[in-house]
Formats: sequence, structure tokens, C-alpha cells
Amino acid sequence: MRRTYKMLAMNYLRLLIALALFSACHPTLKIAGKKATNPLEKALAAHATDFDSILSRPDVYEVQIIYTQINRDVNNQPHFKTWHWNADSSRYFYPASMVKMPLALLALEKINNLQKQFPRLNRETPYMLDSLRPFQQRYVKDPGAPNGKPSIAHDVRQIFAVSDNLAYNHLFEFLGRDYINQTLREKGYLNTGIVHRFNYPGRDNRYSSPITFYESSTGIYQQGERFEEKVWQNPQQHTQKGKGFYNSADSLILLPFDMSKKNWFALSDMDRMLKAVLFPEAIPAQQRFNLSTDDYQFLRHYMGIFPRECDYPKYDTTEYYDGYVKFFLFGDGKEPRDGTVRVYNKVGFAYGTATDVAYITDEKNNVEFMLSATILCNSDGIFNDDRYDYDMVGFPFLAKLGRAMLEYEIKRKK
Repeated sequence: MRRTYKMLAMNYLRLLIALALFSACHPTLKIAGKKATNPLEKALAAHATDFDSILSRPDVYEVQIIYTQINRDVNNQPHFKTWHWNADSSRYFYPASMVKMPLALLALEKINNLQKQFPRLNRETPYMLDSLRPFQQRYVKDPGAPNGKPSIAHDVRQIFAVSDNLAYNHLFEFLGRDYINQTLREKGYLNTGIVHRFNYPGRDNRYSSPITFYESSTGIYQQGERFEEKVWQNPQQHTQKGKGFYNSADSLILLPFDMSKKNWFALSDMDRMLKAVLFPEAIPAQQRFNLSTDDYQFLRHYMGIFPRECDYPKYDTTEYYDGYVKFFLFGDGKEPRDGTVRVYNKVGFAYGTATDVAYITDEKNNVEFMLSATILCNSDGIFNDDRYDYDMVGFPFLAKLGRAMLEYEIKRKK
């Protein structure tokens, strides 16, 4: 009887060892304590050592991921299938520069709408901003522009090439807060709200500066100052972040950081909006933007280039390296890329949150897919202290995520 018990115990021990070895050799079975059941989870599980420690702590890192496979039929028409990891349009994260994408699209659309009444107006038409109040700034010249003058085209170019803050602010002036938010709601982007500019302390975001579009010395279209009193309410939850923050007086306040009055933009809205630019036929007509064929080509070009490939302005490659606004695949390194893999995207990072929304193509391997993700990398829970974990956590995570999904796409049968 003892021998039988001993044999059973030995067999049980061998079973445990075998299971442990099987698990170690087959990391695709589980990730973050969950069985991998779909392509996104399987791709993540194949690199569990890179992702498990982060994905197992959604309360800390607040990761959200959306992955879309693209399969083309015999007529080369794309068909989409999407999977999510912890994506929740009701849960708030700070979108940072992601809000520049909708303003770029809305500005091009507004120009096209105005052309019906002002046929000489186009995205290349120079404009000037006037200043009527102490917090407004006059803006007439732009040395980096093709003709040294601001234009909507140049603002859009800078927004996608290097995520320029001032270009975003200029488009905010042109569009105005009410137009931005009302138009986005009419298009069905119900989890998006853009209510403030960037880097303007003391600026009253209810005012929009006067703007004049002109040709040589002749005015084409003029828009006066506007005051918009409507309060746009953020419908998302979890807008209180962390355990403390530094206020404008540089004092540490040991209370959660209130982000309820800041811009918001759900990952699902970002993902759908990018698809509206790259694959407009796959989006309901109501959710598209009134863009010309040339507008689409213009946008796709500047979404996909590296900063060094931008014609206007020319960027210093030391500061604006290839991965500067390409977090997926390239964001954890500064070496030049050969361009065989292209990332058509928009990124945002501020207050410890890093986000990338992208369409990725690999010409050599005939691969294309969409990927959107966000991560909070603020280990000490203190906001506004400029001490975030981008280099150690955020950028490596997004770069590895992009590489994991590209590897999965190269291997999968189309």
C-alpha cells in the first residue's frame, strides 16, 4: 500500500513538472492569467515575458488595445475583423496630442465647405491671426512654411510630421470649440471632446481669435472673433487620477488629479477616425469627413513619413529621429529606418499617458493591419511633476507591441 502511494506521489510530481515545462515552452496558452482565445491574445501571449507584468496590472497601467486584421478579396477590397484588449470607451485616459487628428480633419473639411461660397479658398491659402485681447497672439509669418506664411495645409503637415502644438492651436482658432464638438457629435464620435488649447496658461478657451485668409494683398475670407459660452461635459468615468499632483504654484497636493475639464477622446473613436481617413469606404458616410481625393493623399503622405522626409519645414534628425512620432515598432530607438515598414499614424503623450493609433504596412511581406493602444506610465502616481516612465515603460511597451503584432501578421495565413 505504501509503495502504491509512493508511486502515485511520484507520478503526480512528474505530472506537475511536465505541466510546468509545457507551460514554459508554450507561452501562448495564457497571458495575464487569461487563456488566449483570439489572435490578439495569442500574439501577446507569444511574447508574454514582454507583456505579462504590464497587462496583469490594468489598475496601474490602464492599457487598452484594439487590433484589426485586414484581408483583401479577389477584387482587392479590404475586409476588417477587430479584437480588443481591455478597451473601454467609458474609461478616461488623457489623449494628449491625439486630439490634433480630429482638428486636422475638421479644418480640411471646413475649407472644402467654405469653397462653395469662396472658390479661391483652399488649404494652401495663407492666413493671419489677429490679437484683440492680452492672451491672444498675432500670427502672420511662419519661416518654415513654403512661402513663409501660415496656411491650413502647413498646420496639418506639422501636426502629423512631428505633432506640433502651435499648429494645433492655430486650427483651434480657425474652428472654435463649439464647431469642433458639435460637428464631431453629428458624425457619431460621441466619446470625443476637445475643449482647450495646449501650452497657453491663462488662456480663455471660450474665445477664438479673428482670422483672415488672403491672396497677395486681397482678402478672400474673414472670420471675426467668437465667444462660445457652452460648457462641454466629459461623459467618461475615472477622471480622477493618481494620488497627487503639483499645482500652478509648484506645490504638491496629495489628492487625485482631476482631469474632468481636460480634452477627452476614446480609443475606439480614435481607431474609427483613422479608418475614416485610410479606408473611408469602410466607414458609414455620416462618420466620414468631406475631403477631396487630393486631401486623402495629402493626409496619408504626412501620416506615413518620417520627420526627415518632410519637405516643409526641414527637421533636425538629432531631435526628430525616425521613431519620434512612431511609437509602434520604432519608439524605443533612434536609429534610421529603411522605410520598408510604414506606420501611418498619430501619437500623443502627456501626463504619463502614451498613445498610438496606426495603420501599419510591410511592403516586403505583403502585410497590413491596424493597431491602436494606450498605456499610463506614472509609477509614483504623481502628476504634473515631469517624472513619467515613458522611456522605461511606455515607449518600449508600444514598440514591442507593434513588433509582436507585425510578427503575428507575417506568420498568419491570409
